[in-house]
Amino acid sequence: MKKIKIAVRKWRRMRLFRKRDDQSLNRQASTDPVASTSATPLHSARPPVELLQLEPDEGQRLREQQLRQYAFFQLRIHLKRGQNLIAMDKNGLLSGTSDPYVKFKAGGRLLHKSRIVYRDLNPVWDECFTVPIEDPFQPVQLKVFDYDWGLQDDFMGSCYLDLTALELGRSQDLVLCLRDPNKLNQDMGEIVMNVTLYPKSQEDKDQSEGVGPIVKDVSACSAR
Repeated sequence: MKKIKIAVRKWRRMRLFRKRDDQSLNRQASTDPVASTSATPLHSARPPVELLQLEPDEGQRLREQQLRQYAFFQLRIHLKRGQNLIAMDKNGLLSGTSDPYVKFKAGGRLLHKSRIVYRDLNPVWDECFTVPIEDPFQPVQLKVFDYDWGLQDDFMGSCYLDLTALELGRSQDLVLCLRDPNKLNQDMGEIVMNVTLYPKSQEDKDQSEGVGPIVKDVSACSAR
């Protein structure tokens, strides 16, 4: 009888050890991708390289193709107003004003200079003008200055007009935020305007070159 009890105890111990070994193997298979045939391979966690490359905006690509079909363009601009411009002429710690005007440039060439609006941080220029554009892939830069009589004019911020984002022949209202490259976090106000980019022929380009490098039609356009 005693021998039977000893044999039963040994049999139970062997079953317990086998159960523990099986549990250990199962844990290893669930955590080790190499030990388990159902585990996901490490490289499959990343998408293929092709999927990481974002496709370009289709509308932008079509606009750029269309721009390459023409030799010359005319950009009509309605410079409407400025909003919340910064005060450069301080009257005190909490108040001040500016005498702002805007310069339009492309490729280092001056396209237009607006009139000065005195003592106004929300100036209304209401100017319409048309300028020739030879390279629509070169943005038009706007720079705002505070006029100081007899002194160097103070810089009040700049912004860029991306011509490739415009639809040909369509009038578009824009609000461009002014920034200082040295003070990117500073809010310097906005420029509100309307622009239209017109495609022109080689003949139109030749005619414009015959009368000078810059052709401007400047007028007040509040009635338009």
